Amino acid sequence: MSQQQHPVAPHAAKDLGIKPSINTLAQGSMFWQPEYREASPWLEHLPFLFWLVEALRPQQAVGLGVDSVAHFAVCQAASRLRLGTRCFMVGGYEAAEGKQDAEAIRAYAADHFATISQWLEVTPTRAIDQFDEGSVDLLLLHVEADDNSVDYLLDRWLSKLSSQGVVVVPGVSRREPGCLVFRAFEALKERYPHFVFHHAGGLGIIAVGNELPTLLNNLLGALESAASTQVVQDVFARLGRSCQDKLTARHQQQLAQTLEARVSEQSGKLLETEQQLNKQAEQLQQVGSEREKLKTRLEQQESRFAQERGRLAERVSSLEEFNDELKKELMRQREQGERQANEAREQRERYAAESREYAQALKASEQSLNQAQHEVDEHKRTLETRFSELAKLTSLLESNEKSLRSAHEENTGLANKLQKTETSLQARFNELGQLTRKLQEAEKNRSDVEQQLAQQKKEHGTLSSQLKAATEREKEALSAIDERFRELAVLTELLEKNEAQRDRLKHELDDTKAANQKLEVDAKANREKLAQQEREIKRQSHELAELVKQLEAQRAPSLPEVAAQQAEPPVQNNVAKAPPLTKRAIKRQVALIEQSQWFDAKWYLAQYPDVARDSKMAANPARHYLLMGGFEGRDPCPDFNSAYYLEHNPDVVQSGINPLVHYIKFGEKEQRSTKKQY
Repeated sequence: MSQQQHPVAPHAAKDLGIKPSINTLAQGSMFWQPEYREASPWLEHLPFLFWLVEALRPQQAVGLGVDSVAHFAVCQAASRLRLGTRCFMVGGYEAAEGKQDAEAIRAYAADHFATISQWLEVTPTRAIDQFDEGSVDLLLLHVEADDNSVDYLLDRWLSKLSSQGVVVVPGVSRREPGCLVFRAFEALKERYPHFVFHHAGGLGIIAVGNELPTLLNNLLGALESAASTQVVQDVFARLGRSCQDKLTARHQQQLAQTLEARVSEQSGKLLETEQQLNKQAEQLQQVGSEREKLKTRLEQQESRFAQERGRLAERVSSLEEFNDELKKELMRQREQGERQANEAREQRERYAAESREYAQALKASEQSLNQAQHEVDEHKRTLETRFSELAKLTSLLESNEKSLRSAHEENTGLANKLQKTETSLQARFNELGQLTRKLQEAEKNRSDVEQQLAQQKKEHGTLSSQLKAATEREKEALSAIDERFRELAVLTELLEKNEAQRDRLKHELDDTKAANQKLEVDAKANREKLAQQEREIKRQSHELAELVKQLEAQRAPSLPEVAAQQAEPPVQNNVAKAPPLTKRAIKRQVALIEQSQWFDAKWYLAQYPDVARDSKMAANPARHYLLMGGFEGRDPCPDFNSAYYLEHNPDVVQSGINPLVHYIKFGEKEQRSTKKQY
């Protein structure tokens, strides 16, 4: 029996294009989110990788090259589906340098997938002998875009693939200079069925095995319609973008946390700097106030010392004047005393000489002597008076000298005190100079601190702007994620509807099987009756054929009528119709017929011109066949004979189901014949 596909009518191409992506490919795994999420060429292809693992259910998966994202995604899917898959990652330790930390990969694998994950730290070429022929169901190529050893690896590893083996190659859409992976993929897709995703650098799927699962065949069958291919690519691209958006959101959150930490650190430093600045400002203010107080005290002391110096200078000057006057008076008194003493001595000498010369004359003249004596006494009294005055002046001079000495001593003490005061003032001035220098240094440090504060405020503003920008980007990423989740919600709702429809169809199938079993029981009971009816029908058909021959002989039809009769096969006048169906059931059964390989719309319209001439029936030939053509004995394709199927399956006639619909749902599984075998 032929199983070939037949081209569909042009008006049905668009409807058929979207069916695989919605009805035949939907699985819950395509909506999973990866638990291990890092930057990788595989990140946006992980929903498809989850779907592929669930569809393929591999027993052994091998990844050539070190890429922990794809490896852990396969491990996650296999563990969640409880497949018992052995997952291998092949590549040396140096292959992980600059990409992932080998110790972190081993630790994650040991914590989460210790029973199914294994890292073979050898080159992909040396690892070939570690796997048996036909033992690998899924082969992932983690290669660089400029790696020219892809052809060699594939040739060596293809023999290790099983009868359902699939090869997945990323980066097949990259066309930068030096990219060579797409060349190897172009060569392979000429030999094997394939499918391509173009988002995130591209992902190529090569179906090497000849016993592929049904879901994978449905995916490869989507290539027959551009609309179907586009729907499948768009669905997985949107699902993949959600993974990338979550990674971007995580990075944005980490960046925001880093910026917040830096802002907090800078704010702490700024607060500490402001506190130091305030403390230094208080110290500067305190030093300034002490400087002002010291300056005021110094000015007061200087004014007081200046007044004391003035008074001392005046007193010293008056004492020096008085001392000079005393010295002058003493000299004058001494000179006068010496002069009087000299005069008195001269007078005594003269009187003595006169007395010696005039001793006799004195004796003679007592009166003149007494008078002279009286004058001498008076002169003596005068001298005594002078000498007493001179003694007074001498004592006064001594007291003045003593007072002058005490004044000089007091002046010396004041001078020493003044010198000590000047020394203290000099020390104060030195201390004031040091404080001034410290004040200048503090002001300089204050200016530096103010500059640092301004710089930190500027950096704080920059970090704040960066934080704001990061927050905006995070909001945009979150909005994009919300949009992706809304799309996922729509797809999930659609998947739930499909699952509900699948459950409903399953219940209908169970009901139909039960009815079929009942019909089989009834058919066994009525088989003898039906045999009698068939013999009667054959007899009546034979009589009718004889009558037709007689009528044709009597009419003697013309050549054009004969040609028309040859062009149009006889159609029963009493057209049988399908049993009453709901609109939903009609739509579902029309879709079932259109998707079947047993219905060829172009062939149907070409075989039955009366249907093609009716625009309403020609617009949907599958609907015409469902409701009328199948019961009229019309064939949906050369390999299915409706009249033969109805004739040899009386239970189908009794059920009222369209012959092709019955065959698709039940007859094919029961291995019923579709036409007479020669």
